[in-house]
This record gives sequence, C-alpha cells and structure tokens, in this order.
Amino acid sequence: MSYKFSKEELRELLIDYNKIALENYDLLDSIEIWDETLRDGEQSPTVYLTLDEKIHLAKLMDEIGVKLIAVGFPAVSDSEKKIVKTIVNENINNSTILGIARPRKDDIDACIDADLKEIVIFMPISPIFRKTLKQNENQQLDEIKTSIQYAKDNGFKVNWVSEDGTRCDFSHLKNVFATAIEAGAERIVLGDTVGVLTPPSTSYLIKRIKEEVISPLKEKIPLGIHTHNDFGLAVSNTITGVIEGCQYPHTCINGYGERAGNAALEEVATILERLGISTGIDLTRLPELSEVCEKYFCKPLSQYKPIVGDFAFSHESGLHIAAILAHPLTYEPINPHMVGRKRKFYLGKFSGTKSVSHALQQKIKVLDIDIPIEIIRKISTEVKRKHETTSKEELRKSFNIIKEELKKVTKGVSDKDFFEIVNKYAQPYIPKGHPVKPKD
Repeated sequence: MSYKFSKEELRELLIDYNKIALENYDLLDSIEIWDETLRDGEQSPTVYLTLDEKIHLAKLMDEIGVKLIAVGFPAVSDSEKKIVKTIVNENINNSTILGIARPRKDDIDACIDADLKEIVIFMPISPIFRKTLKQNENQQLDEIKTSIQYAKDNGFKVNWVSEDGTRCDFSHLKNVFATAIEAGAERIVLGDTVGVLTPPSTSYLIKRIKEEVISPLKEKIPLGIHTHNDFGLAVSNTITGVIEGCQYPHTCINGYGERAGNAALEEVATILERLGISTGIDLTRLPELSEVCEKYFCKPLSQYKPIVGDFAFSHESGLHIAAILAHPLTYEPINPHMVGRKRKFYLGKFSGTKSVSHALQQKIKVLDIDIPIEIIRKISTEVKRKHETTSKEELRKSFNIIKEELKKVTKGVSDKDFFEIVNKYAQPYIPKGHPVKPKD
C-alpha cells in the first residue's frame, strides 16, 4: 500500500523529543534483560505454575533473547528445589538460569543441591525492615559478607539485590553495596520493592550509586534495577534506570508480579529498542510469549494493555482511520509489525466514510468497487445507528458473567478449604466447643 508521505518527509514531519532530550546522555549501546516471571511473577496473588509451564516459559524466553531468568527459590521447599534443579538441567541454550537465596548458609546449600551455577542473594535493608528483623547495620553487613563469601567458596557467581533499597538511608545503602562488591558480588541490583520511586527519584538514586559506589572501583560493577508497579510507574522507572546506566533491567512478562505487578517485559524491551538501545529481544515474538504466559497464569490481560493488548493497534474513529490511511504514523507510534502485531479497524459509533470505504474494500474484496459517496454516507449513518442501538443490558449481562467467572479463577484457597485444613491438624489444640470456623 502506498502512503501519502515519503520516509524523507516523515523525518521532517515527526519531531522526536526523546532524541532531543537524550542528546547529552551517554546511553548504553545495549542492555541485557533479567526476567523475574518465574520467580516474582509467580508470586502474583492466586497464581501457581506447573513444572511443564515453567519449562515452556523458560525455553520461550531463552529463544527470544532474555539473558537472565530467575526461576525460583530453592530453600522454600523440597518441591521448589526439584523444580529449579529440573529447569537448570533442561536444554536452555542462551540464557543464564538464576535461583535466589537469603544471606543464609541453608539457603545457599539449597542452591547447591539445585545444581545452580549463578545465584541471587537478597536482603531487605531499609530502617523499617532492620527494625522488623531486629538487626542493626553492622549485623546486616556481616551477614552479607559471610554469605557471599560462602557462595563464592562453593563456586557460585553471585548477584546482590538490595531489597527495599529505595527506602533505605543512603549511607547504609552505600555500605551494603560496597560490602557486597568487596565480598565478591559480580552484579548489584537496586530494589524498589514497594514501587515508591518516580522517574526523578530513580535518576537521583542511580546517579548517586554510580558516583559514590561504582565510580571509585578499579573494575566497574554492572548495576541492575528491580521495580514494582504500585503507582503505575514500574516501566517508567525501569527505563529511567537504564537511561542513567543500569545494564540489567528486571522485568516480568505482561507486568505480572506481587500486588500491582512488575515492569512489563514487552513494554521495557520495545521502548528501549525505540530509544536505540539494543535489548537482544526478538520483538516479533512478544505476542506469542504474552499469550502463553497469560494462559498459564490464568490472569486475563486488559484489551488496552500496551504492545500486546487486543486494542493496542486498533482504531474506530473515522478521523483516525482516515489519517492512518494517509500514513500509519499519524496515529500509531510504531509499525505494529515491529512487535508481531497487525492493526485492526472497527466499525461503530465513530466510523466515517473513509472507514466504510476501507471496510468495503477489505471485507467484500472488490478492489474496483465504485459506490457513490452519498450511498457510502448512508451506510456510515446506518453503521453508527446500529452500534448506538445495541442493547447495553445484553452487554452488561455478559460483563457480569465474565466478572463472576474471574472471581473463580482468582480465588486461591477458599476460607472453607483453609478451615478444613486447620481443623484437620489443629483440632487437638482447640478447646472443646470452639470449632475453628470463618468469622461471620
């Protein structure tokens, strides 16, 4: 299809303020995606993944270019340890498989048993967590040093994550990172565990970490960023972190994760590629990865989800469609084929004559059709009327059914099931005449 504007004209007609704003930044040429879907993503409320599902998702991520994949927490249980071990010994060709551990010998031993070669050691370090865990700064530093050295002595490549680092006093945050690096950590990660950062505070913190922790080092240590989406800023903060020099952005497919989720892999990768930063990700396979993950998580995506949502490249407005037929970049920021998608035009209340003409050609498949403009206007009017007179009661009925079905999918363990389990094991310890049951 021929469009109204040439590539040369588009360069003049489209002003790129991203390029202008980043002119004075020394941007990274490339980064490596560190994905947490199989670890943090599985911590989404009511979600659990089978071993086969985890293996399939790990292999898909390996194929599309994810460099590091966190697959689980071996110390949680024997079954989790077996799952991690099985994935480690699968045919994962390009990605590095990671397991996580607290700074404890038993946790690291579980990672040894799981055949891992590279691990992530983490600890919450903010003042509120230090008080909750009844630890002072020096105790935490000692634990970090001892655990990393133990992991290194057992042949592990170690990554350090400062959990809740974005609410930590900077002096302790700095000491934690310095201690981890001195003990042998090969990457350090800032964790925005409850999603409190904004792009300006992300920029501030990453700059200080680079200047006060990394710059004085003889050998520069790579920095990563792990964000949560409690205020809808996980992707923004992750992109800001990369702009400021973070080489290892953490992501989850579809933005899944605890509470409001994590930074969405498909959004982070596409935005960075648009900025000219190579991610190594095959963007055309993002819809496939998203669809498989959605199916396994049983957590339906919004139709308006960026990049992979049903409506991400869809249009109904007659004005928009007319402009897109002149050139798609009028109302689309990227060519949908870049991310393995196709644009869709919908007929409805906002359709115009251009929409109808295009629909006639596409749906009837008669390219030399010659219908008078007054007839097309009548068709357009009737299409609008048809949409506006559609029964809202029928739509609401379907909507309510969907909402009720979603409750079944996301219910987790019911109160009834929970109290049956409690009564099964705890009955001997409960006073007679006081059965364990849900509160009214």
